[in-house]
Formats: sequence, C-alpha cells, structure tokens
Amino acid sequence: MAIITKTVRGHGPYAYRVTYVDPEQQTWTYLGPVGQVDPADLSDDEIDQLRDEKLLSRFRETTDAEFASLVVANEVRDDLIDRCGEEVLALADDRRSTVIRIAEDAPKAAGRLATQEAKDDRDNARTVGQADLSDAEKNRLDFSERPIFHAQASKAVIQDAGVDDWTSVYDPQVEDPAAFREIAQNNREQIQGDRLDAETDNVALSREQADSQLEKRAIDAAADGVDEAADQLREKFGYSDTQIEEIKA
Repeated sequence: MAIITKTVRGHGPYAYRVTYVDPEQQTWTYLGPVGQVDPADLSDDEIDQLRDEKLLSRFRETTDAEFASLVVANEVRDDLIDRCGEEVLALADDRRSTVIRIAEDAPKAAGRLATQEAKDDRDNARTVGQADLSDAEKNRLDFSERPIFHAQASKAVIQDAGVDDWTSVYDPQVEDPAAFREIAQNNREQIQGDRLDAETDNVALSREQADSQLEKRAIDAAADGVDEAADQLREKFGYSDTQIEEIKA
C-alpha cells in the first residue's frame, strides 16, 4: 500500500491510496487534493508519509485557542490573516466557533499569539463580566471601532467602580475594558474634588456675607453710641478712630 499523487486531465494533483491486491491488480482510493487530505482518513504511517512529502497541510496537530467571545475570536482571526495570510488557519477552522484552529505549518508566533489572546479574553470575561446595554445606549454608541462586547464589559467595570453615568467615562480607544476601573476611580476623585472646591467657595462666600452683615450692624450700633460696637469695628474690621468718630457724628 502506498500514497500516490497524480493529475487528472490537467487538474490536481490529487492524492490516492493504492493497495496492491496482487502484482497485476491495484485498488485506488481517492483521498483528496494534495494539501487538503484529512488525516482522519489516514493511518499514522500515511500521515507521516504525507507530512514528510509536504502533502499534508493545515490539518495535523493544530493549535487550538478557545475564546470567551466570538467577536474577539474573529477579530484575532482577521489579525492573524493580515499578518500571516489565510493559510495560517486550519481548513477545519470555523468562524462560527469561539475556538481558533491554527494550521500545523503556520508560524509558531501565530499559535502563541492566538493562545495568549484567548487567555486574555477568557480572563477578562471572568474578572470583568458584562452588563447589558439599553436600546438607547446601543443607538448612541459607535461600534465601528470596538465590538459590543467591549462596551458591555466596560460598562460593568465602570459601574462597579461607582460611576453610574458610565458613558461619560467610556472611550473605545481604551483597548482593555479592565483599564476603565482606574479611569473611573480617577474620574470620581476629580468630581469629588470639584464638589469640595465648590463647597469651599460657598463657605467662603457665606462667611463674606455674614461678615458684611455683622459689619453693617456694628456700624449702626456705633452710630447709636454703643462703645462695644465701636470696639468691634476697630478690632475686627480695622476701622481707625477717625472713621469711627465720623460714624458717630
């Protein structure tokens, strides 16, 4: 028994399994186009033969990377194809699946990238979670830069950090939704700082108003000849004796 390749009417080449029944009789079994032979139909020896002859491509010993999100998985697929070409993915890979299958003969860096991206995606899904978006939020947000999963995960992080108006913090330019925790906390501190400044200003204004009213009453009392009011004008408000005498006059 042997694996033979041949062209048929100018097409191919194709792989066949040839079984020798006797010296004059052979049985030919079609296996598929060269480079697209499914190893599930082969014995280990045949697989080794095809691999050695570089006839078995993108099927054997694929690197599988499982993602939490189909959207993220397909983004990584597109990135890998841009970097390495369509051959980077095994023919068994399916864009409807969250599992990316890297071809056997793909660059090792492609397998490492897919594996790391899948791990990061699963970690984010576990630690961040997702929050449902309202119809109004879906209509307001632009998903051309990031998938809806990014917004859902970001919303969960931002609200968990104590900011209810999460869209005021959300920015699709931030790649990792988990990074919004620190951004949201900084935002809260800024808001609290602004409120504290406003409260301080209000207190200062109230004191100014109170001092103004107190000064007015002291002037009226000093004009009526109350010595304690004159002392108050002198000590608290810095009036000179001349000014006080003018008030009394």
